[in-house]
Amino acid sequence: MRVDLLERILGKKLRKGLNITPFLTIKTGQRLPYVFMIEDFSDWVKLSKLLKEGVKIFLIGGGSNLVIKEKKENILFVINRYSRKRLIQEGDDFVFLKVSSGYPISRLVKESVLKGWEGLEYHWGLPGTVGGAVYMNSKWTKPLSYVGDLVYEALLLDPKGNFKKVEKEYFNFAYDYSILQKTGEFLVEVVLKFKKEDPEILYKRAMEAYKYRRQTQPFGVFTSGCFFKNISADLKEKLGLPTTSAGYLIDKAGLKGLRIGDFEVSSVHANFIVNKGKGRVSDLMRLIEIIKKRVREKFDVELELEVVVV
Repeated sequence: MRVDLLERILGKKLRKGLNITPFLTIKTGQRLPYVFMIEDFSDWVKLSKLLKEGVKIFLIGGGSNLVIKEKKENILFVINRYSRKRLIQEGDDFVFLKVSSGYPISRLVKESVLKGWEGLEYHWGLPGTVGGAVYMNSKWTKPLSYVGDLVYEALLLDPKGNFKKVEKEYFNFAYDYSILQKTGEFLVEVVLKFKKEDPEILYKRAMEAYKYRRQTQPFGVFTSGCFFKNISADLKEKLGLPTTSAGYLIDKAGLKGLRIGDFEVSSVHANFIVNKGKGRVSDLMRLIEIIKKRVREKFDVELELEVVVV
């Protein structure tokens, strides 16, 4: 790592030995060698300069879908706290809203519902940032609703340090997927198109989804959300299973409540792994491998991680 380059471009904004634990929802981490926190657009410009110099970057949004198991001396970890939004156009039945990638998605959901802007209401209670929600194309299945459905256009920063504007089609949105996962590009800002609706109707939908989430998922605990991707519909049919849910497979493999150290498979939803206190990353990785092994033995299914592990 070219520390002199980081110090020259970032100055006092370069943090050394920062404890990353408070920035991850699973609350397990370590002190990272080099950290940079993005707080406004000028910080993205600094980041572009570093990328043009060949500096390796790993971006952290809300830290809700992430496990960091190694310090990685050769990587600059960037925490995205760029949180802005601006109404850029409004019609009789629609609005265009520009939102920065570090904006908390939970805040945006509440604000849009109360404004009467339709599209995010089923995501009430979703953790993380707008950037992460677009990157993962976050979803709600009852009824099916994707964050990517609202995307109109966006500003990206590519791995070589160049900014570019793209339209919705560029993202190739699919289940738990956007093209950003393949290209390694960073979302800087996104324009979302909302339809207008009665706020009371949207609030009712939001509360129904939130209530269901509270009943079926662990709340008030340290977790990274669903750890494994659901299986495909084709595999479900092939194996004669009643659902594509990874949580169902883990549950039927008898793994609810399984605990290694301070990490435990949730008794509420088996696709959630909970940090009961001072969980160590090594114990978490052991638990993940046990889950994958047991599901493989029982169903002949190779579970894929939804949580990013670096």
